[in-house]
Amino acid sequence: MKAFVYRISPNIEGNEEEIYRDILIQEDKTLEDFHFAILDAYGLQEGEMASFYTCTENWEEGLEITLMDMGTMEHESVNILMQEFTIAQSVEQDVKYYKFTYDFLFPKKFKIERIGENTEIKEDVPVLLAEVGSYSPEVNQLSDITFDDLEEPSDALLNEDEDDEPTFENIDDLDI
Repeated sequence: MKAFVYRISPNIEGNEEEIYRDILIQEDKTLEDFHFAILDAYGLQEGEMASFYTCTENWEEGLEITLMDMGTMEHESVNILMQEFTIAQSVEQDVKYYKFTYDFLFPKKFKIERIGENTEIKEDVPVLLAEVGSYSPEVNQLSDITFDDLEEPSDALLNEDEDDEPTFENIDDLDI
């Protein structure tokens, strides 16, 4: 059975350091298996929405492959799920490049490139082959926000003088 090596690099603005992970994955595994391998390789916790996007070699996005069924809109022709799309299908359709987005509220974005093939697998895969550079995702979760983080209203707002507000007793008092 064949396996393929993919290089996964985080897309971090302003970062000059080389950061990537190389993952070996068998052709019978799904993109959902690949998704979990990427999370493990980068130390990301499960539980967020994610999508793969097929790409050209210029990183122009094509089809979206989602973790969960999001339903199709009128303008969308297909709804492809990670659990239904195998690495073999990806290779067969000559998809060499992907973009991967994890956690749409606080997105972590990655570029993925198929860089090799292996026909002599000796281990259960996916396997992390190489880990270059350090990656520490920012922890930005709504669950981390507390009421203490919110600003208290100022005394000026709490003690507004009621005489400052316009009053009227009759509709005829309004300038219309």
